[in-house]
Amino acid sequence: MERTQEMIHGESEVGPIADINVTPFIDIMLVLLIIFMVTAPLMMGGVHINLPKSGGTPMPRPDKPIIVSMDAKNRIFVDKEELQGIDRHEHFKQLARGSENGEVYVRGDGEVKYARMMELMSELGKAGFARVTLVTSITADSSNASGN
Repeated sequence: MERTQEMIHGESEVGPIADINVTPFIDIMLVLLIIFMVTAPLMMGGVHINLPKSGGTPMPRPDKPIIVSMDAKNRIFVDKEELQGIDRHEHFKQLARGSENGEVYVRGDGEVKYARMMELMSELGKAGFARVTLVTSITADSSNASGN
């Protein structure tokens, strides 16, 4: 009879289970890792462009970067050479083939519409660039990144 009362009141030989179930924690961490790996790659010279401001530390600059710029009038330049719409795609294909790491840096004036920049980035991707990096102007104070 004593044994039955011990089990009813929770006073048994087994005691409480002190293990933590870490499976949900590991699942969440793996999802976050995948999100960061996919979004991380998404963050230099030539034509005068008013770059948007951002906070943070500058990335190291490659020795010979390929820089494509779009000014406020939606004209597209490679370094300082303006490209016309007709031969632009072929020119981008040649640049992508000659690129060492398949990376291109895109500079856009702050007045350029978002849709126009997305079209340029899509065109560069279709030409064969594996990595398209947007360039911004680094501010000394990260509180100014919102445009103040």
